[in-house]
Amino acid sequence: MMKINLKRAVVSGLAAVSLAAGGLVATAGSASAAPTCTSWQDKNTYGVKCETSAAYYASVKCSNGKHATGVTTNSNRWSYAYCTSYGRSVHILPGAYGKPVFP
Repeated sequence: MMKINLKRAVVSGLAAVSLAAGGLVATAGSASAAPTCTSWQDKNTYGVKCETSAAYYASVKCSNGKHATGVTTNSNRWSYAYCTSYGRSVHILPGAYGKPVFP
């Protein structure tokens, strides 16, 4: 009886250590610094470029309630989101600011 309980305790302990180690590996692998981005915005358009090899695109909320998005790019290239793609009179929502999105 004591052997079975000891065996269960050892197996349970090893499983807990394995799960904890797996969590540490996942956490360590997901930690990264935020890239440096430069943005530009006027009443119709939001543009962004980021110093990263990761994919990103520009996104901004427009006066019609929709979000305009730019092309997906990387490596310090510009992505522009045009609210006027929804119509000549559609602009960036007053008080709204664009942002880079990292899919």
